[in-house]
Amino acid sequence: MNHKNIFIEKTMGKMLWSFIMLLTHIVTYSTGIMFWLIVIFSKKHISKMEMYTSTFFALYFELLANVILDLKYDLYGYFNKGVDWATLPALLVIFPAVNILFLNFYPFTKSISKQILYILICSIIGISFEWIYLQTEFFYHNGWSLWYSFLSYPWIFYILFLNLRIIRKLLKSS
Repeated sequence: MNHKNIFIEKTMGKMLWSFIMLLTHIVTYSTGIMFWLIVIFSKKHISKMEMYTSTFFALYFELLANVILDLKYDLYGYFNKGVDWATLPALLVIFPAVNILFLNFYPFTKSISKQILYILICSIIGISFEWIYLQTEFFYHNGWSLWYSFLSYPWIFYILFLNLRIIRKLLKSS
């Protein structure tokens, strides 16, 4: 192979990689914008204070999980191994919106079985988005699998629900 062909292959590889990364950002930010439009235009069932405080808890919880599972054990990650600042804007757009949507539409007054079903449906949606992000290389697995996520998401959503209950008790007592 001559030098011209090697240069073309490297250039095409870089162009393809750049295109994939562009698509990754488009999918990620489009998702975030879509979620925020739903948050903005949907009827609110939780207060602004509940949205605010539960979002900080969700971000802290997500950060704690990522420090342990991503940075310490390298089971998964975003884009590249280690701290990658490119993920920060996406995470700050998506995670707060997901938290607010989940809690805003939570069936608080429905039966336990409907609440469990709601958590399972949200978990399946979360796994679907995780699969999409795996395809776009925004997210990677390194010893982690979608099955672990399937087992984890219901607990994550349940913890977000429990946190909102604590927030409500604290607001009521103050």
